[in-house]
Amino acid sequence: MTIEEVKKALVEIIATYFPTTQIVWAEQRKLVKPSGTFIQLKLRNLGASLHSIKEVDNDVLCGYKPSKTMLEVQLFTKGAIQTFVEDGEEVKVSVNTALNDIMELTNFLTSEYADAFYEKYDIAVIPEGDAQDASGLVDTAYEYRAMQEYVVEFTQTVQGFAGISREDWHPTASGGGTEELAKSEIPELDAGSIEIINNS
Repeated sequence: MTIEEVKKALVEIIATYFPTTQIVWAEQRKLVKPSGTFIQLKLRNLGASLHSIKEVDNDVLCGYKPSKTMLEVQLFTKGAIQTFVEDGEEVKVSVNTALNDIMELTNFLTSEYADAFYEKYDIAVIPEGDAQDASGLVDTAYEYRAMQEYVVEFTQTVQGFAGISREDWHPTASGGGTEELAKSEIPELDAGSIEIINNS
């Protein structure tokens, strides 16, 4: 999987739990600021094994690298309204539900339902550390905020001699790679140039 494919899978599983809640990536340039409850996601600290598990598939060199990244999920919410009676008058108060709400999300992301989803994409999502209430750090438009981090494990697939070959190959958004590199092949060995030394 590529990072973009991992991101799509993460949005899909979180949107399954929050079908009416806006989900945005922290790096997105937003023209309109969300006005209701929303989820903000951020990936960081991508790590992968130095060496890949290599095999040749249809004459194409493929490598599989066990990888992991950290997912930060922030829930912005206005909480819930609770009503009680004080001195014979009905009083409404805003209640901070952010920590409870993100805990319920974690319960879903660690459920058997979610495990079946992860198996389809060959990924794993594991909570890392405690859920945190960060309400005091948020602006007044969103009274409450909670954050939870998760370790996301997945397998990167690299193809070709240069490790960048794909059917839909194109340079990265930053201009990385060339078509020549993507099409490069393993050099053929000249059997006549191999010198065999017998030490017996």
